[in-house]
Amino acid sequence: MTAVLPPAVVDALLRIEGETLVRKADWFAALGSTNDLALQWAADADLELPRLIWAETQTAGRGRGAHVWWAAPGALTFSLIVDEASTGLRAAMWPQVSVLTGLAIAEALSEFVPAHSIGLKWPNDVQVHGRKICGILVEVPPGQPQRLVIGIGINVGNSFRDAPTDLQAIATSLVDLLGSPPPLTTVLLSVLQRWSTLSKERVAERLDLPSAWSRYCVLQDRRVRVTTGERHVDGVCRGIDADGALWLETANGRVRQLGGTVRKLDRD
Repeated sequence: MTAVLPPAVVDALLRIEGETLVRKADWFAALGSTNDLALQWAADADLELPRLIWAETQTAGRGRGAHVWWAAPGALTFSLIVDEASTGLRAAMWPQVSVLTGLAIAEALSEFVPAHSIGLKWPNDVQVHGRKICGILVEVPPGQPQRLVIGIGINVGNSFRDAPTDLQAIATSLVDLLGSPPPLTTVLLSVLQRWSTLSKERVAERLDLPSAWSRYCVLQDRRVRVTTGERHVDGVCRGIDADGALWLETANGRVRQLGGTVRKLDRD
């Protein structure tokens, strides 16, 4: 038997399908991970794209590497399945999607908090007042290299007053910042619309990704260390390039980093 969705959810799904690039949206009261389900669905060659999977509660959200995404009730957690045909983004542009998504979320959040308070930490963290408010996990489905799953978790109505102690100092949410956060649907629509606009501009070569990113980059001209496995590279961040890679000015010249974990070496 098909579960009957709450009327508010039905209205939200209709708005998503009518006002954004999403062709079909699905809502779940609870999932382990929206990305895990999206990766499974992406194996279906007949899946209508772009497809949205939205969970009110996510119990086993994943971050980059071995990280776990902490999300109490009230968080906005969803995954978007896209391909070249539905977005115009070629597979060769997949490396740009993580930073493009971060930029879209930063611009969307500026509708709710002052733009000057928002920061982007390469490759995929969105911050407000230096605290993480959003995580992004981009994955290629096994056997489907022409498709991409974009997982997003935004702290909206989940207060960090009840979060683990180690998270309270490094993360925040819209409810903690504003007291009364915007509805999840409002935030979701804004993010999807900004993502669609920026991706179209990128395909049309009207978006200068390095310049747009630099307006929010919290690492710009800071000494950082990029760790990839057992390898460390220290240098001064000089922003990103057109492919979304990080530029570091090192003692041995300029180095281009395609991935890794970054931490600042100098103090604020």
